[in-house]
Order: sequence, then structure tokens, then C-alpha cells
Amino acid sequence: MSEAKPPLPTNIKQECLKCHNSTNHAVHAKIDRTDRDENTDATLWTSYLIIQCKGCDAIYFRKESTFSDDIDYDQNGCGGMATKVECFHEEQVRVDGLYLNDDVWSIPDIIQTIYKETLAAIQRKLFTLAGIGVRAIIEAVCKHQKTAGRDLFKKIDNLVVQGLLTSSGAKILHSIRLLGNDAAHEIKAPTQKQIIAAMKVIDHLLLGTYVLPEEAKVLPAYTPAPPKAAAAVAPAKVKGASK
Repeated sequence: MSEAKPPLPTNIKQECLKCHNSTNHAVHAKIDRTDRDENTDATLWTSYLIIQCKGCDAIYFRKESTFSDDIDYDQNGCGGMATKVECFHEEQVRVDGLYLNDDVWSIPDIIQTIYKETLAAIQRKLFTLAGIGVRAIIEAVCKHQKTAGRDLFKKIDNLVVQGLLTSSGAKILHSIRLLGNDAAHEIKAPTQKQIIAAMKVIDHLLLGTYVLPEEAKVLPAYTPAPPKAAAAVAPAKVKGASK
């Protein structure tokens, strides 16, 4: 016999993303999913819900994730699995065309963290914070790559010296650096179009620096052929010279 589906909750009380009031939300649909890792026996339970605020009628998406290895402990030392809740409003900014939306294990943790926080700021239209974020990602890459330079200007140029960036790519990163400077020092928010373009450039920087070199390890190794020795050039005969 198949397992009976759990009953659909009628209401969920939470802060509405649109009216920002703590209201009851009607649950219109719910899908449950279970994913298990055969190697570690870890389990991820995920519920996807479509909910509607009973105050302002806003409709949006709610995701509840519970991971068996994530344990929260209270003040008495009692532990229980923690549930992560994410809500997505229909008016959030969509950033399509990114390769690195999901976890990419070949990217250092600190860079992944800043990337995700910056993307979340863009989705929530926090463009000033996102402008600071894209600059911080470049700083984090330079730090991880131990790029020399007393400031970010020099470090970006030295990414070219390290072979991680082309000269044309450096010009684009300098534009993102200036965009981040305006956000941090002038409190000037970039436009939505500017910050999405910057994020796509960052995406390709991380892809080329971390992801593709890792993926390429399964390809046949290439060893450049040694340079050919220069052919000896016979001295030119001088007209009228004695034989």
C-alpha cells in the first residue's frame, strides 16, 4: 500500500512579503519531496507551497527544507532537525542566464557565500547592497588567488598577469569595481540592468577561474611540443670577396 499523503495545511501564519504584516496565509497547493544520499544516508525533505496572504491577497511561493544532518540545539542541550524556510514573491527580480545559482563545490565557501548573498540582494531589489557585493566577490577571488597589489585596481590588472583574465576582461572588472565604489562610498545604487550585467560577468569569472579547470581534469592532458631549434643561417657572401 502507498503511504497516505499528509493533509494539506489550511493556513500558515507569517510575515507577508508584500504588506509586511504578520498574517494568515491560505495554502493553495503543496508538493513534498524526499531526497536521500545513498553514500551518507543523509536525507533532505522539501515542501513546495503556493500561499496567499489573507490580508493583501498577495500570492507567492514558499519552500521548506529540512536536512537530517542539520541539528539545532536549545538552551537545555536538546536537539532537533532545523527547517529552513524561503519565500519568493512574484515581484522579485529574476536573474536568468546564470550558471552558478546552485551550490558549486569547486568554488571556495567564502566566495559562494558572497555570491549567494549578492544574488539574494538583487532578487529583493537591494541594488546598493548588490553593488557592494559584486565588488566584494572580485576582492574575494583576488585574495583566494593571492593576487598581488596594494588595492583592487592593481589586483585586477595582476589577474591578467596570472593568466586568469584577459586584458579586455580586466576592463570590464574595472567597470564593476567603479560600480561597487559608487555603491559603497557614494551610496549610489546601480540600475537593475547594470547590476544584472555585472552579476553575469562575475558568473563567467568564477566559471573560468574555478569550475571549468576542475571539470577539465577528466579531459586528456595536453603537453605543448618543444620549440624547434632555429635553423643555422649561412653567412651571406660579400660581392667581390676573394674565394
